[in-house]
Amino acid sequence: IQSQNKMPTQMSHRTTDMATVTPRKARRRLLSLSAAAAVIAAVYVLGGPTVWAAVAPIDSGSVTVVDPVVRTKEITNGRSATEFSLQLPADAACPGDSLHDQWRWQTFVIPVADDPGAIVYEVQGPSGPGQWPLFDTKTHPLVDEIVRANAAPDLPGVVPVLDALSFAVFPPGTLTAGNYRVGVACTLFRETAKYWSTEIVITDEPNDKPAKFVWRLSTAPQAAPESSSSSSLWLMVAAGAAVVAVGGWIFVRRSTRTTSANSQISKEKS
Repeated sequence: IQSQNKMPTQMSHRTTDMATVTPRKARRRLLSLSAAAAVIAAVYVLGGPTVWAAVAPIDSGSVTVVDPVVRTKEITNGRSATEFSLQLPADAACPGDSLHDQWRWQTFVIPVADDPGAIVYEVQGPSGPGQWPLFDTKTHPLVDEIVRANAAPDLPGVVPVLDALSFAVFPPGTLTAGNYRVGVACTLFRETAKYWSTEIVITDEPNDKPAKFVWRLSTAPQAAPESSSSSSLWLMVAAGAAVVAVGGWIFVRRSTRTTSANSQISKEKS
């Protein structure tokens, strides 16, 4: 019975308290809450990683195209199925890591006229016309990749060593002949903060498989692609050299035998 009498009493007190909240008091409370929320947001924006959103993307230098196994060996050209990797400078790092600061790293291959700092990244990578991510040899696109974790926030985040890459995943005609920029970018919520890149030249090659093109660094001299006709020519040259060598060996052998025979005859006559 006592508990039944207590409930209405508590409800009446609550009703009285609510009745005393005037529209003016409610407005003041709302303004106070809004001000507190604004202060929290300002602290986060000014002190957190989002400060990079207001900074122009930084061209942080070049990447080096290297052998994915012997990373000290540079690669200057290749076919569509040639395996390669990108080596960043020794001091390359994102402004933060993924665990504490939400940074990610991306890859790109874009027309050389496009600005790497202006790339719009989506779930599947760069979204502009003729823009693509790079793919590893397992056909995995290197998009929204994790920056190595640090012990605390606001420390430079190291981009891991890139795996073996190739252009074999691209169907013929996807990367048309022309100059492209390939590279790596650090992004915060898919906004570029800094990037590293280099320029390559893609040339159509009907005899190439699977993408039917060859590539080279823009600083490397253009080399004539190997074709079936050139291969046949080299085989003919090699075969001709072999015939000459065998013919010379037979001639020398016969000459030796003739000389030996003449010497034997001269001895018998004497």
